[in-house]
Amino acid sequence: MRFAKFFKYCFLISLIAISCVKIEPKNVVPIEFKEGQKQFHRVCAVCHGADVSGGSKAPNLGQEKYFQVSYPNRKIKKTILNGSTSGAMPSQKSKVTDEEIKEIIKYIRYVQNK
Repeated sequence: MRFAKFFKYCFLISLIAISCVKIEPKNVVPIEFKEGQKQFHRVCAVCHGADVSGGSKAPNLGQEKYFQVSYPNRKIKKTILNGSTSGAMPSQKSKVTDEEIKEIIKYIRYVQNK
């Protein structure tokens, strides 16, 4: 019984630790995109992966369907602020300013055009 309880606690601590892991960028970007890269990795990368590459929880934003032609900047901003319509992505409104969102979008577009 004690072992099961101990195992449960260890498992919970491991889950918390894994969810708190900071995702670091892998790509070097020009100076004008560094702030967006920093904010993306602070707010978005846990789900969307390093350098918008996607993850187990969220899509790769480098896919063509997220390019500006079919997924305009205002839609990205709205999704960041309000979450996705499917409910898969929660609102990030309390985590970012309008200026940070602008920089995140600029960074995403840079990565998409590479």
